[in-house]
This record gives sequence, C-alpha cells and structure tokens, in this order.
Amino acid sequence: MKNTSQLAILCAISMAVLSGCQGIGSKPGETQVGVDAQCVVTATGYQHIFARHCTATSGASQLLPQYCTNAAAAQNFCRMVQTAPSQTRVVQPDHRIRYDANLNQVVGTAGEKCGRLIIESATNGTVVTEFPELAGAPGNCS
Repeated sequence: MKNTSQLAILCAISMAVLSGCQGIGSKPGETQVGVDAQCVVTATGYQHIFARHCTATSGASQLLPQYCTNAAAAQNFCRMVQTAPSQTRVVQPDHRIRYDANLNQVVGTAGEKCGRLIIESATNGTVVTEFPELAGAPGNCS
C-alpha cells in the first residue's frame, strides 16, 4: 500500500511539472508562457492604436503602415508579438498582460524590430494597445 501511495504522489508531481503548473491566476510580475487567449482587436482597441501609434502627430512610437490599415492588420501585429519565439510576458500590477517581443524585422517607422502588446487578461485576449519599441524586448531591437 505504501508503494502505491508513493507512486500516486510521484505521478501527481510529474503531471504538474509536465503541464508547467500553468494557471490563469497569475500574480503581478509572474511570467507564464502559452496560457493566454488569442488576440482580439476590438473597434475601441483599434481606434486607440490608430490614434496613438499610426498617426505621426501623436508623438508616440509609430507602426509601419501595413499594421495600421484596419483592425485585421492590428490583429496580425498582435499575433506576431504574442507568438514570437523571443519574447517576455509579464502580468502587470493591474493584471493586464504585457508582451515584449523581438520580431527580427522592422515594424516601426524609426526602424524598431521589437513590439509591445498589452492585453486585458489571459482569458479574453482583448488588446489594450500595441506599438513598436527600441528597448524592453530580448535581443537587439534596432
């Protein structure tokens, strides 16, 4: 009986390790990979992205035009960041999820090769904002 109990505990620990112990209840600053819903760019999200990161007069970092044409183009950029092999993912204090990814291709008008993405939560994937960046992601962003 003792060996059966030990085997059951070992199996439970092995399953936890193999599954990565990934849960949706992340703490701020905790990093988990592969647990978020896919990107959803709403009309409101697209309006923000366009006004702030597709309009040079905003003074913020600017995406290349192909990521600014419509919500589907913004969604494409989001997926690139969210699925990039070279990225970091952080749960912010407000529980939003921040991705910083090196995309290895120019995505911004100042030659940025990295992108930042903020989604509302791991469960809905709704995009708050996205933009190119020169620092913050792994590797060389310029």
